Formats: sequence, structure tokens, C-alpha cells
Amino acid sequence: MIRRIHTPVLQDGDNALDPVQAHHARMVLRLRDGDEVEVFDDAGQTAIGELRLDGETAAVHVRQILSSAATTALRWSVASAVPKGERADWMVEKLSELGAEAFIPLATARSVVLPEGKNKRERWARIATESAKQCRRAGVMRIEPLTPLAEVIAAAVTSESTGWCLSTGEAAVPIAAAAREHRGRFLTLFVGPEGGWTPEEAAGMSAAGLAEVKLTGTILRVETAAVAAGAVVAILYSERDD
Repeated sequence: MIRRIHTPVLQDGDNALDPVQAHHARMVLRLRDGDEVEVFDDAGQTAIGELRLDGETAAVHVRQILSSAATTALRWSVASAVPKGERADWMVEKLSELGAEAFIPLATARSVVLPEGKNKRERWARIATESAKQCRRAGVMRIEPLTPLAEVIAAAVTSESTGWCLSTGEAAVPIAAAAREHRGRFLTLFVGPEGGWTPEEAAGMSAAGLAEVKLTGTILRVETAAVAAGAVVAILYSERDD
């Protein structure tokens, strides 16, 4: 299988690789000067090119950019409270594999982890990039900065998009039922912290028109809920044409 290499923005001609990608191509993939590779960018463009190695630097020479990969009928993102430690890394990797367009870390009233610095975001961006290379998805999942819940709700609810609030409440409908009713092109899945949404947060999401949906009859960890919901959406919309 042809090896896959990432560059942020793909262009005709030479595409210089950053030091991390150059090292990966040379030392991990064991590629040689002149090898044929597939190169892709954040937006989902792909091309076949020739790897050019020169000392410690590397580039991919592209003669023609191919069409972007086909997308599903629905573009979806996950806005979630951040779980502790390596559980967050795992969640980012799996959401990328499932095809999420973006991961938005949520700042909620009961959030325990609030990663406001750039280090965590850069780490998740690297994980998303490596995941995209491995799973051969179109583009790279975008990692947003830590954002207050109210701001994400305001951005998610438009004429073409809406959101689902994951809940264990009695009023929550099964996620499959919510999918049958959804006709928009964009969807944001809201996943709360382990302490749950506050009554004020729940009321705010309801007032904004977010559907209250449930996955199972059990209490799930943050990362389990996010990945399970993403998997359901990815499967239900993989061949749907709205």
C-alpha cells in the first residue's frame, strides 16, 4: 500500500514537509528519495507525488492535485467536556477515525479539566494528523480552543445546523430516533462532564432548540459517550443522501 504523508496545504509543485513529517518519512516509514507517496492536506485534498529527500529536509513533488474525497451527507463535530489524562487523547484519536470534522473542548460549570494553554491543543492536533494518515480519512479533524458552552451553542444553532445534547434524562429520545428527524447538513454533539449538565445549562440548551438524546440506559464516561455517539452518527449517515 502506498504510504500517506500530510502537509497543511497541498499545492502543485514542491510541498516542503515539516521536520516531524520529514523525520517520520525517513526514519519510521523508511522511504527513499524518489519513492511514490500519497500526500493529503487539512482540507481533504489528495495527490500522488514523488518524495524528495535532501539531507534532513524533505518535500513531495506534486504534478496534479486530485479531487477531494467524497463526503457524507452530514458534517458533524463533537463539543465535549475534557476527560482526564490519556482518556482525552484516546477520544481525540477515535473521533478522528470516525470522521468528525472538529473537536471542541467545552468549558462547563462542572468541568474538571480546563486545558487553556496551547500545549494540549497542539498535542491533540498531532494526534488527529497521525490518525488521519492511518485511517485514510479526508482531511484532518480540526481542534478548536477551549470554548464556553454558551458560545458553542450559539455557533451550532443556525438555519443549516443544530445540535444534540447527550443526556440520561427521562425526556431524552433515542439517538437513532433523533437521526431520523434531522435534516440539516451540520450537527454538533454536546457531551457533558462526568458531573453532568447543571439545570441552567440544560435549560439553555433546550431553549436554543437542541434535541435531548440518549445512547444507553447506563452512565457512560465522557470519552465513551463521545465516541459512541460519533460512531452512531457516522454509521447512520455514511450512505444517507439528504
